[in-house]
Amino acid sequence: MRKLNETVHDHNLTDEEREILGFTMSEEEYLQFTSEDAALVDLFRLYLHREDWAKAKEYFKRIKNKEYQFEIYLMTIGDCFFSDEEMEWARKFSEYFRDALAPEFIRKEVESEE
Repeated sequence: MRKLNETVHDHNLTDEEREILGFTMSEEEYLQFTSEDAALVDLFRLYLHREDWAKAKEYFKRIKNKEYQFEIYLMTIGDCFFSDEEMEWARKFSEYFRDALAPEFIRKEVESEE
């Protein structure tokens, strides 16, 4: 079985978080099928859900595959907003996490906003 440095299972997941965030695998299955970067994305998602953006950003910055990191960034912002509140959340997210992206992706992200 693969050894991951840290996973969501080390962070006192509640039953509600497991359900909302889709963490349905047992810890054993999770360790078997999850890569290090995927585990970091899950930790990023967990702390976004907990509204601890500083902690989420720590995990986001540790994602080694920068293309994967950029895809997660774009998916998190989303491209469909139904309210001013959702649009404002995406704007704040983009500003807060932009400096965590690899430099070659910052320009791409700005171009995709235009």
